This record gives sequence, C-alpha cells and structure tokens, in this order.
Amino acid sequence: MKIAFHGQRGSYAEAAAAWMYADRDIATVPSPTVQGVLDALLSGSVQLGVVRFETSEAGTNYDLLDMLRHNRIYFSREIRFHERYNLAGSRGSTRKGTRRVLAHPAILNLCSAYLSRQKNLDIIARYDSADAFMSVAAQEGGHDAVVCGDFAASIYGLSILEAGIENNAGSVTRFVSLGSQLLSPPGEPATVSTAVMFELKHEPGALMGALAAFKKFGINLNVVTGRPNRSSRWDYTTYVEFSGRHSDDENLNALAELKQHTNYLQVLGSYDCSEPRFKTK
Repeated sequence: MKIAFHGQRGSYAEAAAAWMYADRDIATVPSPTVQGVLDALLSGSVQLGVVRFETSEAGTNYDLLDMLRHNRIYFSREIRFHERYNLAGSRGSTRKGTRRVLAHPAILNLCSAYLSRQKNLDIIARYDSADAFMSVAAQEGGHDAVVCGDFAASIYGLSILEAGIENNAGSVTRFVSLGSQLLSPPGEPATVSTAVMFELKHEPGALMGALAAFKKFGINLNVVTGRPNRSSRWDYTTYVEFSGRHSDDENLNALAELKQHTNYLQVLGSYDCSEPRFKTK
C-alpha cells in the first residue's frame, strides 16, 4: 500500500504514516505540499495520504479544510504525539566539537530558545532537510550537526548529541490519514470519531437549531470551531467533531436534522485513533 505524506524523508508525517499502519506493508511517498498529497490520492497513484492537521499551539490547519471542501477526500485515521527535536551529528561526533547547525527554517523556529543560547554555533538554514541529514551523516566525526526528530535520526543513522531542544516539550501534534472513500471504522463508538463541516442558513434560530439537532440525539460535540468562509465574504463555516461513526443511527438522525438548518453540509469522515509504537518525550 502506498501512502503519500507531506514533507521530506524522515519527517514526523512519515513517522505518523509508519505508526498508523505498522501492521501493513507500506511504501511512503514524500510530497512538498499538502495539495500534492491530495492530488496523489485523486489520481490513484497512492491509496492514503498523511498530513499534519492540528497542533496544541497553533490550532487547526484550516487550509486543509478548504482543500477538502473542493475534493471528495475523507479522514480515515488519526494519531497524536509530541514532536521531539534533537541536535544530531554523525557517528563519532560530539556536542563539544560541533561548530555549525543546519536545519529547515521552520524547525529552527521551533527550537529558537535553545539555539539562541548557543553562542559558539553558526546557525545555517537549509530548506532541503533530507540533503542536510545525508550530508552530516557522511561526515564521520565532523563538526556539522542538524536539528531533527527521533524518526529522522534513526533512518539517516545520526547520533543524538542533545535531545529535546524544542521550545515547548508539552506540545502535541495531530496527524490525519486521508483516503478517497468514506469509511465506517470498526470498534466501539467511543473509539471512533466523525468530523463534519457546515454553513448555517441566514435565518433566526439557525445556530440554536443546529446545536439542538445534536442535543436531541444525545451527541456530545468534542470540537466546535468556526472560521470565515474564504469562498463567500462574511459567511462562516463551522467545524465539529463528535463520537461514533457517521453511519450510526443516532448520528444519521442528527445529521438529517442538522441539514435542515444549513446551506452546506459535508461529512469529512469517520476515523479511529492510533497510538504511536513508542512514546516521544
């Protein structure tokens, strides 16, 4: 099974794919953009796609939701874990002997507090993380280091010189697996979630009616968020998540009643949650 992921080899998106489907024979395919992942799914060149959907610090990736609105692609699984970043070098290198640090600007930003205190290091931005990892790994006992995650260090053969240098050790990232079919995962309702987007009709009581549809059938909303609709000025899109499959009777009934209060309603998918094979710290 082929899985496209957003990022370069060794990224946490690739790690998320490996962890979510550890029980299957998979081949991962890197993509420089989220749209590239969706395009690969739509073309049928891959069966699944994995992208970063939410972080506890920055919130939801609304760009992804916009893309899903225009493409019939669905959530099929999720995984949540902390992305740990480390200072890593080649085999035989040491922290004391490190002179330069190479890393993608986004990763440098995530580790800015630690790096700003390292007065003896030259910080160099590298947009091609995979190339930087391979370059440093080839310098046995060299003076260059990179900032990378645990997964990248393991697949490129890098030695961790200092672990956990990210700014926030308590942050959590949520990755989702995307597929071209709307699935109903097995398992108890409490272990499965459903995501829905909708836009309310411009009429009195539409919001109350929408929320009442969930209350009427005893459905607890785990996530409720609203944002401006980028395709229609001054309209807003609501995103909700709740327990159970979209095909469960009570959820079907709630969605049917919700539809009466909306101009637009889209089920983004029902999905289970996977646990990483090892805990990041």
